[in-house]
Formats: sequence, structure tokens, C-alpha cells
Amino acid sequence: MKRTAAALALLLTVACASTPMTSNDTTGGGVSAGITTNVRNAPDYIVLSAPSQVRSWDFGNAIGVRAFHVRGTMTTRGFIPAGEIQGNGKLCTDGRDWLSLSDLRVHSADKTPVAPYILGCASGSGFVPASRAIVTQ
Repeated sequence: MKRTAAALALLLTVACASTPMTSNDTTGGGVSAGITTNVRNAPDYIVLSAPSQVRSWDFGNAIGVRAFHVRGTMTTRGFIPAGEIQGNGKLCTDGRDWLSLSDLRVHSADKTPVAPYILGCASGSGFVPASRAIVTQ
């Protein structure tokens, strides 16, 4: 009985460790699917005006970040977003470029996007999103 209980506990531990805690697919159509963390608990973020820099979220700062940014977690597979784009700013109206969250690089419209990515416009100061959606599939 003790061996069975120990084996079951080990199996549940492994299963829980490999399963996402939450899923936040609120936009449908493959956008924002596969999210592994809750936005409120996401430890990292990327400011889209400087997308190559991953920063740690300051949980003690009540104001937060005002510019367009994405919260999530940096992993060995790249940046895993939690939710959609947050912050304030003017959206790009004709977004054909894309920001890869796997390598944090802005790519031109002549290349085919690979998920996860954000559609928008490359600018001299970084990247401006076309919408608040993040394509994950």
C-alpha cells in the first residue's frame, strides 16, 4: 500500500510539473493560446520599444510600465507571453513586420512569421504593435 501511494504521489508530481497552471485563451483563433503563466504572476517583461531586452517585473511598483509591453517568462525556448500586449501608445495601422518572441528580433514583412510573434511595424526606436494580440500558433 505504501509503495502504491508513493508511486502515485510521484506520478502526480511529475504530471503537475509538466502541465500549465492556467490557460488564458480569451481572444480565440489561435491568439494567446498555450500561455503558461498568469499575467499577474509573470516574472519578466519586454518593452516593445526595446524588444531585445528582457526585464524583471517589479512587483512592488504599483504604477508598473506605461509603454507597450508584454509580460511573460523567459525560457530556453524563448519568451513565453502571459496574456496580450499591455500599456499605452499609438498602434501601428499597417503592421506587416513582426517581432519574434523566440529570438526577440524584429523581422521585415518579406519573411514568413513563425509563432510566437507580434504583428506590427519596425521603427527606428524598436517595434510598434498593430494590435494587442500575440499569435502563438
